[in-house]
Amino acid sequence: MGSIINGLDMPDIFNQIKALIQYRHLVWSLALKDIEVRYRSPILGFLWAIIVPLITVFIFKLIFSTIMKVEVENYPFFIYIMTAIFPWAYFSTSVASATESIFSNRELIKKTYFPRQVIPVSVVLANLINFLPAVIVMLLIIAFFKMQFTILIFLLPVIILLQTILTIGLALIFSSLQVILRDIKYIVEIFLMAWFYLSPGFYSLTIVANISEKFFKFYMLNPFVGLFSLYRIVLLKRYETTLPSSVNIFGLTIWTTVVCIVVFLLGFVVFKKYESRFSDLV
Repeated sequence: MGSIINGLDMPDIFNQIKALIQYRHLVWSLALKDIEVRYRSPILGFLWAIIVPLITVFIFKLIFSTIMKVEVENYPFFIYIMTAIFPWAYFSTSVASATESIFSNRELIKKTYFPRQVIPVSVVLANLINFLPAVIVMLLIIAFFKMQFTILIFLLPVIILLQTILTIGLALIFSSLQVILRDIKYIVEIFLMAWFYLSPGFYSLTIVANISEKFFKFYMLNPFVGLFSLYRIVLLKRYETTLPSSVNIFGLTIWTTVVCIVVFLLGFVVFKKYESRFSDLV
């Protein structure tokens, strides 16, 4: 991890971030346009941003709780998987959509100049806007189950921010690679599917910890182990019932934060490397 950080061209990255800030109105406009186009035809419109993850939660509950009898201590299974499915829907949709965003906006790229990183970032922003009402619904459902919130709930925006910068980093990487290699979108689909099942979305970390100590240490490198755990800690009250006793919550939080930031910065490096070839290849 240290060698990756040392290899980052920080001045160039800061210039790219500065360009994003300067073109923030374009980022916002593209994000709103994305939402408008997405929900213009469907009858239920924006509600699909909430309905789809809710239906996914019900399906997972039916399969893993009702049929396969998977149990999670201390929480209703529905609540447990909801705190993973909703954030994951935001992440996976963002990455999958952003992967094709440069190629999809090829006419815009050829017509005028603007920082190209605006396009994948605007896709992530559009999905973040979609995610926020889902967060409210998630909070209301948890309250309906009479689960009390603590002061930790105020850390929820920080966790969403961490997930967002991780998402932006991957969006920049995959969107630039898709221009060079058109098969990337299919690889990303497989990658996202495998990533979810290798994250504690519908099973507890204790199950993984009981498999193998060595495998568990490798498994804990996955940033979504930390993100899902942090969501559950702030939403479901107590970390003692979310994490195995062998896991240090502070160490897990630091590792997750570092990975998210490094992927975010690396995204700008990869994007810059291929940006000059966009006009020729799209």
